[in-house]
Amino acid sequence: MITRPASRKPFSWGWVGAAVAVFVVSELVIGGLIGGLLLGYQSYALEFTLQGLLHLAAFLVGGFVVGVVSPGERIMEPAVGAALSVVLMFALTAFTPYPWFAFRFSRMVVGGTMAFVTALIGAFGGERLTGQI
Repeated sequence: MITRPASRKPFSWGWVGAAVAVFVVSELVIGGLIGGLLLGYQSYALEFTLQGLLHLAAFLVGGFVVGVVSPGERIMEPAVGAALSVVLMFALTAFTPYPWFAFRFSRMVVGGTMAFVTALIGAFGGERLTGQI
């Protein structure tokens, strides 16, 4: 019989919501402050690459923060929260007049998967640091 560790808690939608909030804040801090310092004058390709890397860094840091502050083992909640935050962002594309920002299901799946995996890695690191895994 397989038993779960005592520290493992059932899945919590409350922690998913908290993770979405943490991702929004980490994106504002990392993308707004650090991105503002890094993104001066350079080529569009380099700027686009840096923006993407900063966005992924926000998911990594956000997952790590939730992994550190959450009680018990919370690995899936930040990952699901990251995927939901990507879905939320893509829902906002319905209101933009620019065709290159238009909603595409394939874009949402790829972005959601990347966010899910990145936040999962961050959450695992946070849980590992606190000794909850």
